[in-house]
This record gives sequence, C-alpha cells and structure tokens, in this order.
Amino acid sequence: MQRHGIRQGEDDAIHVSGELLVRGTSLRLCTTIDPATHETDGPYVLVGAEEYTLHEADALIDALTQLVDEGMGLTRRAGV
Repeated sequence: MQRHGIRQGEDDAIHVSGELLVRGTSLRLCTTIDPATHETDGPYVLVGAEEYTLHEADALIDALTQLVDEGMGLTRRAGV
C-alpha cells in the first residue's frame, strides 16, 4: 500500500487487499476512489495482470468448480 498524495487524481486513491498467491499468480481485490467526487470504481478481482468484475470472478469460480468436479468424477471412476 502506498501513501496517499504521491500521485494525482484517482490513482492516489487505489485500495488493494492483501495478496493471495496461487501457483505464483497474485490474487487481489482492488477498488479506486475518486478523490474529487468520492465515487468508487470496483471492487475488482485482480488475477495477475487481469481484472475481473465480481460477477466475472464469480462465473470463473463456477466454471473452475464444474471442471474440478468433472475431473474428480473421472478419477473416481478410474479408481485413482
């Protein structure tokens, strides 16, 4: 987290969560607040350099869960 007042405009009000690492990829939650209007943009989920809305991140979680469930079913049938 940086001190406020270093940058101009909205970039001075970037709020980022603590980092989670998955296989070397950084996962964070990020919101910006415009210092003049106090309007927020976000929160977004940052996966490495990619930015996802909460809805997009939720859809990604659902898709990954479905794939994992399918893979677990295949390994159970194979006796692994």
